[in-house]
Amino acid sequence: MSSKAPSKRLITPDDINKLRDLLSSTDAHVRAPSDADYDKSISRWSSAAQKPAGVAIVPTTAQEVSIAVKYASENGIDLAVKCGGHSTAGVSSTNGGLLIDLGRMRGVDVDAEKRLLHVQGGALWMDVDAAAWKHGLATVGGTVADTGVGGLTLGGGYGHLSGGLGLVIDNTVSFTVVLANGEIKTASKHENEDLFWALNGAGQNFGVVTEFVLQAYPQKELYMGMLLFPPTPEVITKLVAIINDLFTIHQTPEGPQAKVKGQLGSLIGFAKPPPAGGETMILMTLVFNGTEEEAKPLLQPLFDLNPAVNAMRMDAYPEANKLIPQEYGLRSSMKGAAFMLPVREQFFNDCKETFEKFIDSCDDAAGSVVAWELFDPSKVAELSTGSFANRGHHLNSLVMPVWKQAENDKRCRQFARDVSNMFKEEIELQGKQASEGLEGGAGVRGKQGAVMLYGNYDQYEEISKDIFGSNYPELQKLKAKYDPTNMFDKLFAITPDKARA
Repeated sequence: MSSKAPSKRLITPDDINKLRDLLSSTDAHVRAPSDADYDKSISRWSSAAQKPAGVAIVPTTAQEVSIAVKYASENGIDLAVKCGGHSTAGVSSTNGGLLIDLGRMRGVDVDAEKRLLHVQGGALWMDVDAAAWKHGLATVGGTVADTGVGGLTLGGGYGHLSGGLGLVIDNTVSFTVVLANGEIKTASKHENEDLFWALNGAGQNFGVVTEFVLQAYPQKELYMGMLLFPPTPEVITKLVAIINDLFTIHQTPEGPQAKVKGQLGSLIGFAKPPPAGGETMILMTLVFNGTEEEAKPLLQPLFDLNPAVNAMRMDAYPEANKLIPQEYGLRSSMKGAAFMLPVREQFFNDCKETFEKFIDSCDDAAGSVVAWELFDPSKVAELSTGSFANRGHHLNSLVMPVWKQAENDKRCRQFARDVSNMFKEEIELQGKQASEGLEGGAGVRGKQGAVMLYGNYDQYEEISKDIFGSNYPELQKLKAKYDPTNMFDKLFAITPDKARA
């Protein structure tokens, strides 16, 4: 996934003492393995992604982050940055290096008049949602409340409001970022524009963001909830037809768009939720940006299928990111793959059969999920913010094995790989391109079709060039300018091209 810089070393006791001295007059915590709260700093949402850092620095300001980053850079120490700790690829962890844990930087200041959210680098989306909602505002954010703002945003960021507002990066006004040499920079459309472009899609490669400024919008309650269906042949036939009708892109007088017109987001897939008594069910979450009365004409065909569970209701926007609670500390991998609508019924059934065979053979992984993420991607496709190279009329699937025993690591990841390959084969069978019907996509440095890979999901075999597509050479040039020694190398590392700088 990444190429490590050759000279990185691990933390020594002498390093810990020097860092304590450097930070002695600040409010930062220096947590060695024997210190209180060290385990809290290295803990991760997926315990399979947890690694024992040599030391954890827990700052409260950009200046404290700068001291830690500069020390690591000058001494060639392996460096990792933790925001929400949701990465299942282990990219927010270091095995023996220096960890910057942003967990004490979760503040959110709301400028209600300008509708701007000033978000500290360690904030979770639940922090952003709650602060904005007090003012009747919301912004595009993650679909899980305890996901970190930093990781999601720097990799692009899909959310429940993406159908109408685009990605998180399409609503990012500025970044405050600590570079590898310790400099603190502001990046926006008007200041350090090249860095702003790079951060919006490849940001993990360029520094530690200590503040995001996000554009917010007036937001009312939404119609949301969960439906559960038994996976009978009749139900599957009708469900597949309904989602294809709602979400397939059509040419309209207003341009390419889906029937839901950016108002509805959904996840549909296979799971074995506790209410179903351990039986495979079709799980469907729905978030409609409007009233129940407005949603009913679109969603009535779903209700006519008499779902076994119907938990739809009007609720506050922050509740949308809590529809699928996710237990902290299990072992998990989130493997992604692209797909194009319409979904073939036979493919849907093939995925169900593969899911059931896997769960039957590995009951430790009964909490796993295979799902299609659905929304109208027209707005995402038409925008061109940043270095994100995956804009198009395709959508993302989620293959998420969840298990408890380390002995099943290889087996569960192989399942994720196998199902992801099924999606890749299916899109090849369809013979479609995500850029069909588009003029451009994927960034201001040149128009091209989508790479069909979302870097915020685990990509086991894929490399950086696969994720960044034709933006990669420009990113190499900017990497040489802003991080020439490749300090930030954990997620799809970009090799600095000093000849291009």
